[in-house]
Amino acid sequence: MFESIKKIFARSSEKKPHSEILLKNLPSWLDEKESDCISRRNDASTQSRERLLRLEQDLRQLLTEFGDESSDEPRHHKVEQVNRHALPQFCRKIEAELKGSFSDDDEIFYQEVAGLINGCFKAYRGPGRYLHHIYPEEVKVFRQTLDQMGHELNRMTDVIRISRERLTHISDMRTLIEEKNALEEEDLRSDEELQKYETRLHELDGELSKAQAELEKVLGSDIYASYLRLEEETGQQGRQLEKIRESWESQIRIAVPVWKRSAKAFQEQGRTEDEKKMEELIHLASSPRRDDEKVAGEVSSTAESLFSLFDSGTLQAKNSFEKQLFPSAEEYTKRFNEVFTGLHALSADLDAKMQDLNANPAMEQKNRAAQEIGDVKRKIDDLNREEEKRKERLSSLAERKESVLEDLKKSFSEFAGEETDLVMDGKEQ
Repeated sequence: MFESIKKIFARSSEKKPHSEILLKNLPSWLDEKESDCISRRNDASTQSRERLLRLEQDLRQLLTEFGDESSDEPRHHKVEQVNRHALPQFCRKIEAELKGSFSDDDEIFYQEVAGLINGCFKAYRGPGRYLHHIYPEEVKVFRQTLDQMGHELNRMTDVIRISRERLTHISDMRTLIEEKNALEEEDLRSDEELQKYETRLHELDGELSKAQAELEKVLGSDIYASYLRLEEETGQQGRQLEKIRESWESQIRIAVPVWKRSAKAFQEQGRTEDEKKMEELIHLASSPRRDDEKVAGEVSSTAESLFSLFDSGTLQAKNSFEKQLFPSAEEYTKRFNEVFTGLHALSADLDAKMQDLNANPAMEQKNRAAQEIGDVKRKIDDLNREEEKRKERLSSLAERKESVLEDLKKSFSEFAGEETDLVMDGKEQ
């Protein structure tokens, strides 16, 4: 029987010329094959469906015949018990299974009949097991009817299975086609992304060229040239100021120990006022927020009293540095005043130049153009990274599409056989 059923869905035994199906025509071809498969299934199932429906009606009729005997003779109590309990339960279960109508779809019809047979057998094995002694003929016919339904359903089993296999095969090919189409759509989107990338890259290249031209314009301007000259001058003055500041700090470092020894000497001599002034000078010179102008002033005001100690021999220079700084009162005050004056004047001049430098718009213009260049370059880098990701995704898409097409070819070959080939579209070969 299986072979005869298999022939229902088989291709014609007649030798047909070799044919080809274009990939673009495959969906409509599958539609035809699906309709043909369903039609063949329906044709093959029609006879069984009709027989099963008649048997179902037989069950309905048979159900009315249980307990349908009229007799005035008293019945055995077991008969009464069965009629009172088992028979109603049996009838209710069978009626429940027979309730409703069957679907026109063969697959669903098959499942519904299978469920009906299964439910009737459960009723037969349940409360029905008490009926065969009292209603042997009815039970016999009931069981025979179920058996006939089972045999007829078995005839449909292979029809349904083969049909389902072919329909599943068709569905799987449709799924592969859908995936192929989805990949192609994503491929198209990728092409659009490429166009957007090229357009945006062109725009950014234009912005970069504009920013670079602006920077070159600024660097070639007179105002920038003046800025560079002023910057060089401030740099030189800054280095000069640093040297002078180092000299000033060096003088203070050398002088402080001498000032401390003189303060002690003034204390020993009872020269309180001179001691007080020297202690004030030491304090000013050692302060974290030192006022250099006050230090210079105190150096001048304490010079005479300080050198009175040198002249009397009470105070002496201990090393060459002290000897060089304290040769005489005049030379001592001159050196401090000259260094401080130079420090003060150069510092003030440098501050003025720095104000001019900061007020010069050239640097702001340069920085703005340089920042614009940096921003555009970062945008270009980000855009190129996104493009690399797109290329990687495109490569992955191509590999997946190739795999899908191979699966589709294989599935088609298994379904259609050797006499029909699936021909790829030109762009997909």
